Amino acid sequence: MKPLSSLFAVTALVGALGLAVAPLPALSAMSTYDLPDLGEVSDGSFTAADEARIGRGVVRAMRGAGEIADDAELTSYLNELGGRLAQPAATAGINYSFFVVDDRSINAFALPGGYIGVNSGLILSSQSEAELASVLAHEIAHVAQRHMARMKAASAPNQLMVLAAILAGALAAKSGNGEATIGVLNAGIGLSIQNQLSYSRDFERESDRLGMQYLASAGFDVRAMPSFFERMQQVNRHNDNNAYAFLRTHPVTVERISEAQNRSLGLPLKMRADSVDYLLAREKLRVSVQGADEAARFEQSALKNRQFLNEGATWFGLATARLAQRRPSEARNALSEAKSRLPGHPMLFALDAAIAREAGDKAAARAAYRAGRAAYPNNRALALAEIDFLLDAGERDAAAERLHEALNKRNADAELYRLEARLYADQDRLRYHAALGNAFYFEMRYGAAMEQFQLANKAPGDDFYLRSSIEARMRELEKILREDAGKRGKSRSFEGFAPAEKGHPAR
Repeated sequence: MKPLSSLFAVTALVGALGLAVAPLPALSAMSTYDLPDLGEVSDGSFTAADEARIGRGVVRAMRGAGEIADDAELTSYLNELGGRLAQPAATAGINYSFFVVDDRSINAFALPGGYIGVNSGLILSSQSEAELASVLAHEIAHVAQRHMARMKAASAPNQLMVLAAILAGALAAKSGNGEATIGVLNAGIGLSIQNQLSYSRDFERESDRLGMQYLASAGFDVRAMPSFFERMQQVNRHNDNNAYAFLRTHPVTVERISEAQNRSLGLPLKMRADSVDYLLAREKLRVSVQGADEAARFEQSALKNRQFLNEGATWFGLATARLAQRRPSEARNALSEAKSRLPGHPMLFALDAAIAREAGDKAAARAAYRAGRAAYPNNRALALAEIDFLLDAGERDAAAERLHEALNKRNADAELYRLEARLYADQDRLRYHAALGNAFYFEMRYGAAMEQFQLANKAPGDDFYLRSSIEARMRELEKILREDAGKRGKSRSFEGFAPAEKGHPAR
């Protein structure tokens, strides 16, 4: 936590840069914020570990503010797509992580350390999977080329500006202003004090060039990148409420579009059909972005006028909207239409089970989950949904069995540990606090994790293996928190970290 004088300096710097930031929260409230530590400006080094630490801190702040969409299906799809695109950009010390930001404006951004956020509005506005992939590829290039570190190395004033902008972005995230958050974060990466346009253009061109190579390597049509840029410009002429966010943080000029178009001529032409994953994810997002009623009207109109990317996906979107309206019978009928037009897919099984749960038909829900698990035994979203159903139904033994199977496959999945905490809540204090500690640990909320492991250490229980693993995790956390305290230049006790990122009970 920076002193108040530093916060005033951040506000002044951001104002001087002309960045659009919502009024910062009252300073008295800032003392509870868990902000990323940005180190000393005088420190000329900016390592991959520094970048990862800053990126983690901003993501943690955004997640705490409720700005990151908590949807296993959408997150899995985005990481699968991003992972394929990032393969040619493999860089030592960078692990790419993609997440959906719950914001209907059209935008995407790259944080240091490989964290890439995509607004739900951008996914929904894309007209092909190649367009979405082109944006991800562009952001991956920003990370791979370490534009943040290169900006910091340019000069000391730039270092201060960039780091201050990130801190201001974290503050905006904590205030709940998603558009301000993303605008500030991107401006911090893409601008400099004395050479704003020059640096921005250089970095954007470099990301365009490398992003197109990533697109081609993943088998996508590279022409999607300049066509998306061009469409954003056209949309902005008529309505600047959506496209403006993207154009503000990714300045697009006629020259840049022309360069991208010319560059695409030198790369292989590949036509690739949109994946079912993309089509279903896009229509599912429509409900959360537009609301159930508006989405239902949109899907009905699209079906009536035969205006859609894919008819089966449109029926799926209508089924999702009807479920959100709590009209399970109509949702079931729409899903039946979708199934008749689409190949088998885990999202169809998950929606089938969700509709049965809404209708109160536990047997049908159980059968849908069982069938989905048989067809897609490694699907994370289906596993999470089935365990949630079993816990709600009071089937603790079956839930424990499914949890054991899932954790054997994905032992670093925070959401699985949250479900495990639900399983043991009010039943076993040792396992409850241990599970919640693991959830916080894999969410990178290290102070909260330490607190839960300390509570687990005091809880009754004779599981030697579990207690040994808790002690090992605590030793690891002590080292992490000690190093973090050293970077902050303060000698805090480990217990002092917990209140700043205090956990909440398992859901």
